[in-house]
Amino acid sequence: MIRNSAPFVLTLLLTGAACGGGDEEAEPIDYYQGETSAALGLAGNQADCATCHSDDGSKRSGDSLKDIAYRTSFKGGDAPTLLDASNACITGWMGGTALTAGDDAWIMLETYLRAISSESVTDPNPLAPEVLADMAAYEAAYAGGDAAAGAAKYTANCGACHDANLKVGPAGSLSKATLGTYPAGRIAQKVRTSGPPPSGMSDTTDSTPGPMPFFEPEDLSEQDLKDIIAHLLQ
Repeated sequence: MIRNSAPFVLTLLLTGAACGGGDEEAEPIDYYQGETSAALGLAGNQADCATCHSDDGSKRSGDSLKDIAYRTSFKGGDAPTLLDASNACITGWMGGTALTAGDDAWIMLETYLRAISSESVTDPNPLAPEVLADMAAYEAAYAGGDAAAGAAKYTANCGACHDANLKVGPAGSLSKATLGTYPAGRIAQKVRTSGPPPSGMSDTTDSTPGPMPFFEPEDLSEQDLKDIIAHLLQ
């Protein structure tokens, strides 16, 4: 059993000590990336923390986990603690069971997150989906992209999941061919607001929520999304 004490945590980080029983060994980083991380989700889940979140400050679909651990709240205030924020991903996207503060898995994951975070970074972690009125509003906002330019942008931002039919929790990512059958407005709405909060302020027929983190405008620009949609629909 792992003890939640500072000396132990420091030793763990420096030596890569084993965690858990049996003949399996794990290090704190393994709860961020790879099979051990993916196993936090539903059986068969292939997404790990690294699928959506970098650990070095670079952009992916989710916020980077670098300097995340000491913030005073998470997900725009919806998650008051780091454990709450982690469980939102583990249960909401990966389909797993919520961790508790005493779980070995949580202690290892928290150890890694604190190791890549500065205690001086405490400002709340924001959440800023671009919520438009309905699907038609997204259709109008994201028309007119450059299909040729969108090819590389699709590969960089979407291909890792959609070209591999990556299973996220209970659902497999839709194929590129399937994405191309949806109207532009639905694709844009999905990209901008997938999952909570509600995807449309007045669109009661919206069917876009699901196991995919949304891209905020600062993570994927308006022009880039226009070009990706044009590429998918060409």
